[in-house]
Amino acid sequence: MLEKRKKILFLSSWYPCDFNPTNGNFVQKHAESVHLNNDVVVLSVFSSLTDKKIRVDHSKSRGVNEIIVYYPKSNLFLIGYLLNLISHMKAFQSGYRIAKSLLGEIQLIHLNVIYPLGFWAYILKNFKRIPYVVTEHSTQYHLSSDRRHNSLKLLFARIVLRNASYVLPVSNDLGNNLRKLANNAPYEVISNVVDDTIFNIKETQGFFGKKRFIHISTVNDKHKNVSGIIRVLAELEKETKDFHLDIVSDGNFTYLVEMVNELKINDFVTFHSTKTTEEIAHMIQQSDALLLFSNYENFPCVIAEAMMCGIPVISTNVNGIPEHVNSESGILVDRGDAITLKKVLAEFISDKYFFDKNIIRNYALKNFSYQSVSLKFSAIYSKVLYEIGE
Repeated sequence: MLEKRKKILFLSSWYPCDFNPTNGNFVQKHAESVHLNNDVVVLSVFSSLTDKKIRVDHSKSRGVNEIIVYYPKSNLFLIGYLLNLISHMKAFQSGYRIAKSLLGEIQLIHLNVIYPLGFWAYILKNFKRIPYVVTEHSTQYHLSSDRRHNSLKLLFARIVLRNASYVLPVSNDLGNNLRKLANNAPYEVISNVVDDTIFNIKETQGFFGKKRFIHISTVNDKHKNVSGIIRVLAELEKETKDFHLDIVSDGNFTYLVEMVNELKINDFVTFHSTKTTEEIAHMIQQSDALLLFSNYENFPCVIAEAMMCGIPVISTNVNGIPEHVNSESGILVDRGDAITLKKVLAEFISDKYFFDKNIIRNYALKNFSYQSVSLKFSAIYSKVLYEIGE
């Protein structure tokens, strides 16, 4: 017997919006997966430098109602903070009224990224008796992160997490860090999700007989260490010419272009700006391996996407990555170990490694597909609502 669809409000601090169309797109995918078995409305609120008054953008993506509310941002000294706070409150209330009318009732709130919308999850629980669960994606809670939260934000996170019915990190490593703040709040790891109808196995066409690597990220170098990859490739090029790297990013990769030019490896690296989901899938499918050299991570969605395409992953052995990448699906090197990375790439180019695409994809289907992730979330929702008697 199928369970009755639950009424879920996704409060999302990160979400695709006018000025950042890829912001939190992994949250959008979680919402789409949850919608398979539940009714979902997403609500996000953002400050805007171009809007003169509160603006509500209501659209639909794969059955999910998305309410994005923009409010004018004030840059006035001191009083601007108060004005922004008032505008944010009014913007949230405008969006919440629409969300409530669409759902009829809100049985549970699914908070995505604690700051800043965790404030509203906490308020709604204590004043409207609506329980909430938390999915966190931010790398800022890792001890290795260069962008740790300040003490006030950590206090805020502690309050939000300790009042959550469940904490749902995207990796166990992140979960261990959050547990230090969440105290005894129950938690379960539920990973990022991938559309297995778009990301699937295709036969690689090859690239003039060369091994083709792909790197997809924000290219924030302190985090992703893309410059480290470029330096390794410059050394590798002295030994073999049989490789090519595609770098795809919606960030600013000017510094990397200059670096590639300076090291004279232009023929071996191609840069690509923002791509659609379908274009990303096609590029991964035409690659031989995903290449990452991050200093710290949770579990990047791009790894799940590569695995869904049956493509192996070459990455650093950091944070949540080894929870899914092993000898059957890729190769891990120590953080910052350029010598070993160069050796691994040379051996990969020489066909010293073999990976079964079907084994990689089957693992991804079990762990990252829309249906598998949706069922995991639904089980948590049912448990929370059962415990409060709904």
